Amino acid sequence: MKYLTEEERGRVGAALRARRAALLDEILAAEAAAGETQFSTLLGKHGGDSSDEALAVTLGDLAAARLDLELKELHELESGLQRLEDAEFGLCEDCGVGIPVARLVINPGARRCIVCQERFERTHGAHAH
Repeated sequence: MKYLTEEERGRVGAALRARRAALLDEILAAEAAAGETQFSTLLGKHGGDSSDEALAVTLGDLAAARLDLELKELHELESGLQRLEDAEFGLCEDCGVGIPVARLVINPGARRCIVCQERFERTHGAHAH
């Protein structure tokens, strides 16, 4: 027997697909913006001072970090779409308790209930994703 009803699976599936589409749009827009905004233009034709160079490097690093987070989220959404028809979809992978449908709609890639997710984040710190 499946944890979620077909209607609930439909709502979560729609949320997964909508977030995936929005995320793909964000990734493509960021990629286009990065192509248009060459960080070297911050330095001007003759180069800039060391603070201009540091700013350009920092902006590039931030863009790369953001892309990394977005790609991780995209992977989680893809995984959620693949798991959607599994009988155990919507059950916490740590404790087996049902994850509320509202949580799955808001965070369709969720694999844990809130209690287990908080415990996981405390245990794994910055590597919780």
